[in-house]
Order: sequence, then C-alpha cells, then structure tokens
Amino acid sequence: MRAIFIFFTVFFQITNVFSREVKKRLVLRDENFRGVIQEKILPDLISNDSYNGKYFKIVYGKSNNAISFDETEDIQLKAATTYYHLNKARNFFVNIVHSQYVQNLPQIVVRIDLINVFNEVGHFANDNLDPQFNNALTVPEGAGYPSKEIGPWGIEVWFRPAKEINIKDFPGSFESLGGIKASLISFRNQTHMSNFQSFINSLLLGGTASSISSNGPIRLVGSSIMVEAIYQSSDFVASFFGRKIYRLDAALVPEIIYHEFSHVALSEHLELSHSTPVNEGLADYFAGKISNSKKLAMKIKDYNLFNGKEVKKKQQYQMAFERGEYANTDFVFGLLWNIGETIGIDIENDFIYHLASRLSTNVSIRDDLIQATLDTCKLDCKNPLNDRLKLYKLYSSKNF
Repeated sequence: MRAIFIFFTVFFQITNVFSREVKKRLVLRDENFRGVIQEKILPDLISNDSYNGKYFKIVYGKSNNAISFDETEDIQLKAATTYYHLNKARNFFVNIVHSQYVQNLPQIVVRIDLINVFNEVGHFANDNLDPQFNNALTVPEGAGYPSKEIGPWGIEVWFRPAKEINIKDFPGSFESLGGIKASLISFRNQTHMSNFQSFINSLLLGGTASSISSNGPIRLVGSSIMVEAIYQSSDFVASFFGRKIYRLDAALVPEIIYHEFSHVALSEHLELSHSTPVNEGLADYFAGKISNSKKLAMKIKDYNLFNGKEVKKKQQYQMAFERGEYANTDFVFGLLWNIGETIGIDIENDFIYHLASRLSTNVSIRDDLIQATLDTCKLDCKNPLNDRLKLYKLYSSKNF
C-alpha cells in the first residue's frame, strides 16, 4: 500500500511539474506588425528546466542537449522565439490544413547559432569550412556515418547567428567596382542563388566568386531578392553602398520561422535539399497565412535589416522565373496568394496544401504548378467549372 502511495505521489508531482505554465520573453508582432518582446506561455514542454518540448527541442549549435532556462538572455530569447513560433506553425498545419504527415512527425531538433555548412554524410561540415551567418535552412534526415561514429539524424531546422557586415570595411576603392560586379554576375548565375553571406564574406576578405561555387544548396530567405536588386540597379554604386550594415537574426523573425517549418510540412512531396521557385513560393505562402500577413520577413528593429516580400506586387510571368537563381523571389508567393483569393478564402489553405501533394521537387511554374491548380480545383473547388474559369482569367493576367 505504501509503495502504491509513493508511486502516485511521484506521478502527480512529475505531472504537475511538466504541466505548469512556463512563460518566457520572445519576439511577437504587435497590431501594427512591428516586432515587440513580450512574455508568452510555451506550449507542450516536457522539461521543467529547458526548451525541450513534445514536438521541438531547441539546442545550441552542434549540441544535442536542449537549451537550459539558465542560459543568457540573448540565447533564451532566440530559443523561446523559435520554440513558440514553430509550435504555432505546427498547429496551423495540424488543425487548419489537417496534415496527417505533420501530425505524425517525430520531435524535431532546432539549432540556433549554428555556423556549420550542412554535410549530407557527416551532418556538420568542419567548423572552418565556410562558416554561415544571417540565414536559416531546413535540412533533410540522414543515415549518418557509423564507421566515423556519426549517428543518424532526423529533419532539423537551423538558424544562423547574426553577423554585422559593414560595407565601409570593404578592402578596396570605388575603382575596384568592376571586379565586384563581375563577381556579383558570376554569383547571380549560379544554380542555387542563396548564400548571400558567403558572397559578401568573399568580397570583404578579398576572395573571388569561384570560392563560393562549391557551396551546397543552402536556403536563405530574401537573399536573391537583394542580390537581384543590386544587379538590376542602374546605379550600381548607390545600390551597393546605400545600406552600410547588413544583419539578420533569423531566429527572431517569426515569418522566417514559419517559412522554414512550412518546408518541413511540405517535405512529404518536396525534397528539403532543393531550393526552387515553386518550393520557396509554397513555403512563403504558408508562412504568410500562418502570420496572417501579406508580407514576409518584414523589418524588426535591432534584428532584421532585410526588406520583405510583397504579395500584392503586380508582376507578370517571365521564363526567367523558372530558373534556380530566382528561387527566393516573390512571384510564386504572390501567384499562390491570388489563387487562394480567387477560389474562396474558406478553402484556400486546404486547396494549396492538396495542390502541393500533386507536385514533385523540380517542377515548373508554367506547366506543372498551373496544371496542378486546375486539377486540384476539379475536386476541391465549390464550383469547379466557374472557379477554373476564374483561374484561367488570373493566369492570363499574369502573362501565362
């Protein structure tokens, strides 16, 4: 009898500890969509002293231990912000989109302030090999390398530390801009135009564009928009030197967090190792819906100096948008948003998610994405014939 009493006493103590409300300071959006720091309850924690939850475990760098509640305020702010918003994104896909795939996902390890490049075999590349800053990515699961004592890993989300890049520290003069532009053009034409930080580091350290070309397909929210804007500018000097400091702490930007989890949610059909216009546009769409905003990665004072994407931009289709270097531009994002508004707001989230299930990784916008919307409309639209005519009209306005 005494043993039973002790068992239930311990059980209720443990239950009480893990069910108590834990409030932490984190970054949220206010009613004006500005970044603010507030206290919020962290849902579904399974630890009393760390950021270890039922669905997400937040770790620092290459560690596999959850970040402690005793860590520094800066680290805890990142851990709490990523934990809270990842749970919000998961709830969207489970309760709004009704994704069985997301519901059945095991706990996901989330790494903050990790500088290592992803390695398909070794998980992490060497610390000295092209350290990463100012970006975020989601990596696919891997089998590891048992003979080298590298164990397997599941899907993970990585957030890089922020690093200020001050253009005034650039080692050169205005006369060297010709060489810079040549490097920029080379970088722009790469298949995976995503690692803006490496490009800038290469310039600041006096490297060349060729030193960047061996990078793997690493995803960076907004980077190609910035580089494309620089490239297309008629006043190259003014565009490149107009902003003196670049810095992005992705772990503190809710829309980037939603974007990365959207890649996780879509990974049943779209590979995580590829960054394409359709893949990124779909992730942008769901990030926009989760945030209930028409913009992504908007400016957060002190944390984010990158401009956001605008879903309402009036942009027509161009063949160039099919290329990998346009993966992070906002054409597909805006197109998907308008598709949702065209077929009806009450079904749009399910519609776009069902649409994604008809796609594979390397699909085109003009043929595959458009056809998938029309096929999905046959089953999901309330008035399939009329709604498909509305979609045809939308596509015509976009120059398809």
